[in-house]
Amino acid sequence: MNDKAPRIPPLAPEDFTSEQAELVGDWTHLVFSRVIVRHPELYAIFVPYIERVIAGSILPARDREVLVLRTLGLSGETYETHHHEMIARNADMSEADIAAAVDGSDSLPPWEQTLMRAAEELVREQVVSDATWQALAERYSEKQLMEVVFLVGCYNTMAMLTRSFGMELEGAPDDFERIEKLRTYT
Repeated sequence: MNDKAPRIPPLAPEDFTSEQAELVGDWTHLVFSRVIVRHPELYAIFVPYIERVIAGSILPARDREVLVLRTLGLSGETYETHHHEMIARNADMSEADIAAAVDGSDSLPPWEQTLMRAAEELVREQVVSDATWQALAERYSEKQLMEVVFLVGCYNTMAMLTRSFGMELEGAPDDFERIEKLRTYT
């Protein structure tokens, strides 16, 4: 991710306490898990939250990924962006669509432009404008509108974590295959 050593390095699985091992479970090859588990109390709160806004989301998978990729793109984040590029492919996004969402290009359809605008407003102003809210409300339920804000907020926080801690991508070639097998959502 950068040319410096991580500020908070991933903990080796063999150095986990029993509590940390239980929290991480099968995700020992995921750098994010091995870094965040250094603070087990926050891991126990934050990781289920992430799981809820991603795997448990009521937003359509492609919409969710447009929001996540645009949020991460605004921060220049690379760790989560790499992971969500894989997820976005599974949500039927092409390489061009993924790049457009990360970069904020106007090549995506109008609805996805609205999603990107919502992410941009939340990241830059910490509020969705009335016009964008109204456009989202034409298609989304009240709960979905709330999830847009929770999702962008979560991934803005994720960008802060991964960048501040200096998280590097997994290094072993089979790590991503193992991650894909464990993911139960698109």
